[in-house]
Amino acid sequence: MNKTKLVLLFLITSLIWIYASNYILTHYIPSSLDNYFERGKEIFYILVTGGIFYFFILKKEELDTTKEQEKRLSTLINSMVDFVNFKDGEGRWIRANDFGLKLFQLENVDYLGKKDSELAEYTEFYSDALKYCEVSDEETWKNGTVTRCEEVVPLPDGTSKIFDTIKVPLFHEDGTREGLVIIGRDITTLRQAEERLSRTEKLSVVGELSASVAHEIRNPLTSLKGFVQLLQMEDDKHQDYYQIMLDELNRINHIVGELLLLAKPQHLKYSKLAIQKILNDVISLLAVEATLYNVQIESNFPKEDIIIECEPNQLKQLFINLIKNSIEASKSDSKISISLGLMDDNRLGITIQDQGCGISKELLQKIGEPFYSSKEKGTGLGLTVSYKIVQSHKGNIMFDSEIGHGTTVNITLPVVQNASTDTSQSIVTS
Repeated sequence: MNKTKLVLLFLITSLIWIYASNYILTHYIPSSLDNYFERGKEIFYILVTGGIFYFFILKKEELDTTKEQEKRLSTLINSMVDFVNFKDGEGRWIRANDFGLKLFQLENVDYLGKKDSELAEYTEFYSDALKYCEVSDEETWKNGTVTRCEEVVPLPDGTSKIFDTIKVPLFHEDGTREGLVIIGRDITTLRQAEERLSRTEKLSVVGELSASVAHEIRNPLTSLKGFVQLLQMEDDKHQDYYQIMLDELNRINHIVGELLLLAKPQHLKYSKLAIQKILNDVISLLAVEATLYNVQIESNFPKEDIIIECEPNQLKQLFINLIKNSIEASKSDSKISISLGLMDDNRLGITIQDQGCGISKELLQKIGEPFYSSKEKGTGLGLTVSYKIVQSHKGNIMFDSEIGHGTTVNITLPVVQNASTDTSQSIVTS
C-alpha cells in the first residue's frame, strides 16, 4: 500500500471516529459522564494513533535495514568475478550479479521471476545454454545434494570459457523446494595454465631425452653415412639402394637435429629484419616441393616492409614447418594463402591457410605434443619445435581446422621484443 492511500485511510478513519464518538456521546452517554467520556475518547485516540505511528516507525526501520542488507549483498555479489545466481523453488531468477548478466547478454533484461527457458527468448546466442541450465538444475533438485561440475560456455567471438559450477539446492522443512544457489567460477586461465605446464613438462622430458641420446646417435650416424657414400662411389650396380639408405640416414639426422633444438637452452640474439623477406625466402625454398604436389602458394603482403625484432633463422624454421605441413596436407590443384598485417597492439599477425583434408577436433587438441603426428612417417617434433619458437618470441599461435575444409594457422608476434617481459606462450585450437 502506497503512502497516499495510507494517509487517506488515516484521515477517513479519524473522521469516522470523531463523528461516531460524538454521536455516541450525544445519544447514549448521560450528561454527568460527558466530561469523562470526552477525556477518555481523547486519550484512546492518542494511544491508538501513537501505536499506529510506532508500528510504522518500526516497520520503516526494518525496511531500511533490509534495504541496506540487500544493498550490501548486491554490492558484494556484483564485485565478485564469479557468476552468482539465486533462484526460487520453481527455478525463477531472484538475483543475479552483473558478471552473470553480462555473460549471458541479459544486462537490459528484467529477469526477476523468469525461468531460464523464458530468458532464452531474450538472447539468441545463449538460448540453448540457458535451456540446458534448466535441465541441469532439475537434476540437482532430484539429487538433493550439492553438485559440482565443469561447464564450457561459448563466447560470441568464437572462444569459450570454462566454469567450475557449484549448485546448492535448498529445501523447506517439509521437503519442498525453497531455492537454488548457483556459483560459477571462471577457471579458463587455470586450465590454460595447466595445459601450458603439461606441455612444458613434456618438452622438458623430451629435452632431457634428447640431450642424452642425440649425440650418441649422431656419432655412428656420421660413420654410416660416410661408408654408404664410399660404397656409392665404388659400386654403380646398387645406386638405388645406396640412395635410399642415404635418404633415410638424412631423415634420421634431421630428427636428431630437431631433438637437439629442443634439448639445448635458447639464448636468442634478436635482430631487426623485414618479415616479408623471411617469408619470401621460405616460399622460394618450398616452391619446388609445392610444384611437385601441384599446389600454388599465394602471398598477400603489405608493400611497405614490416620490420620486426626476431631471430631470423628460427622464424624461417617456424614458417618452413607450417607451410610444408600445409603443402603435404593439400589436395592437388589447390592453393595455400599466406597473409600478414599489423594489429592494433603493436603486434604482427600472420595467417597460413590451406585447402587440405583438415584435422578433426579430437586430433587438433594433441597438435604440438612431442612424437604425435597424423602423418605416416611423421615424428611430431616439427610442430613441437614450432611451438617452442613461438614461445621464445613471446607470441601466440592458434589452429582452426575442420575435416574436409582445410586448416588455418594464425600467428601473432610482438614487433618489438621486450627483454623484461617474461616469456609466455598461448596455444589455442578450435
